[in-house]
Amino acid sequence: MRIIGRSPAFVRLLDTATRVAAKDVTVLVHGETGTGKELIASLLHAKSPRAKQPLVVFNSATIGVELAEAQLFGHTKGAFTGATAAHAGYFAQANGGTLLIDEVGELPLSLQSKLLRVLQEREVQPIGSAQVQKIDVRVVAATHRDLAAEVKAGRFRQDLYYRLNVIELFVPPLRDRMGDVPLLACEFARKYSERYRLGYVVQLSSELVYHLEQQPWRGNVRQLENTVARCVALATTKFVGLESLRAHEIAQVTTAAGPSFREQVEAFERNLIARTIRNSGGNQSETSRRLQLSRTTLYDKLKKYGMTKDYRP
Repeated sequence: MRIIGRSPAFVRLLDTATRVAAKDVTVLVHGETGTGKELIASLLHAKSPRAKQPLVVFNSATIGVELAEAQLFGHTKGAFTGATAAHAGYFAQANGGTLLIDEVGELPLSLQSKLLRVLQEREVQPIGSAQVQKIDVRVVAATHRDLAAEVKAGRFRQDLYYRLNVIELFVPPLRDRMGDVPLLACEFARKYSERYRLGYVVQLSSELVYHLEQQPWRGNVRQLENTVARCVALATTKFVGLESLRAHEIAQVTTAAGPSFREQVEAFERNLIARTIRNSGGNQSETSRRLQLSRTTLYDKLKKYGMTKDYRP
């Protein structure tokens, strides 16, 4: 998937990631679950001199301790029960390229110490082997945990934390980049229209997109993607609206204090523009006339609300 975002926080992230990518430095990507940390790791790899070599992903949260060690460092045949064949570990598979250690904060302390040694010595020793293998791997680590707090709590090695945290990139949660919701929603609609082989790209109504912008998205971009994917899967026509959402998703979500005056004004303005441009058949000249706005002012507002050519009501 393409990396999409125009919000200031996300643009700053992409700018820093692009500058860091070309330098062979270890990077720690931090952010909540579902924000797209793996996409940032992919960007770091794609923009690096290692781009033509493998990008290997190891998820620390989905595997047991013994198997994790065997998967990371490799093992010989018969090294342990069930080792019916030799296995080249993820470090060896990523040699010359990049290894993403996803959810590195989930690694047990016993494995953290072995990982630290590999990073320091640049060599691995497969389980059951007396031989060490030199490796040339760039490591990118990702986590949703606050590793500094984990260090204080004694659950993460301080020396490993410093080794991984040479450069830290923070991926903002979706609630801090709500202006990107229309862009992301339309991209997901395109993606899943192609995946489901519909023969056309499903268009999201202005009311639906507006509603999506009001949600808290505690599951971040991943939750938004799943929501749009479901809308596309259930679509019976090229255009889908609020009726494609589940009942509990249609309920208006606000904070306890309610939206601010500015937020309410902007919400009204955006909804008015979206409704008018839809009723004008997407014709911006007619929309300008109906709203009594200059074309320049209208375009500025369309751009502000993410409703330019990337979003067609």
